[in-house]
Amino acid sequence: MNEQEQKAGEARVREHLIETLERMGLTRPGSMKAAAFEAMQHEICKRLAYLTVDGLGALAEDMAGRGGGKERDRFPLAVRILERALIIEKPPGDDAGPLVRKVFASRIGQSSIESGWAPELMGWITTEWKWPGDYVVSKISEGARAAVREHERLLSADRAGVDLTSADRALLERRRAAIARCENARALGRGERATPGVQA
Repeated sequence: MNEQEQKAGEARVREHLIETLERMGLTRPGSMKAAAFEAMQHEICKRLAYLTVDGLGALAEDMAGRGGGKERDRFPLAVRILERALIIEKPPGDDAGPLVRKVFASRIGQSSIESGWAPELMGWITTEWKWPGDYVVSKISEGARAAVREHERLLSADRAGVDLTSADRALLERRRAAIARCENARALGRGERATPGVQA
């Protein structure tokens, strides 16, 4: 998303989410100062700029029933709105967001790429949206063993010049692309140049 698209997206969030919730009667949380409330709204606009008008409409309806305070008439906290937004509409290219980049720039990400289970790690992060602990990492790597073995088999066959079936060729190319996205996320997380042409 370029700067112009980001600004247009933020304006869209302001109009179709923030202002809609305010028109519905949700007001600033009592314990939050006006400046902090405005900063929170700005953060929401910035982070949800990817949402479509339909996605914002659905999110506004969803959040209208999740107001805070005793009377349920207080504006929801940003963390709650962002959490629900991910359920309603995931961002395009969400596999290279800040969390994904940091995980893949870490020891966990490096190990997953070296051992071949990076696509499964990517899938878990972009579903759960949290940092994977040691137990989760062990379960992901264990669960990916069959896929890793199959990828290695197809890769070896391809390098040996074996004529792969169209299904096997498609499987190999999909996993190659998935691994490239993981490597790209690691490069971005480490502040290195991303691979040109890799969808992120």
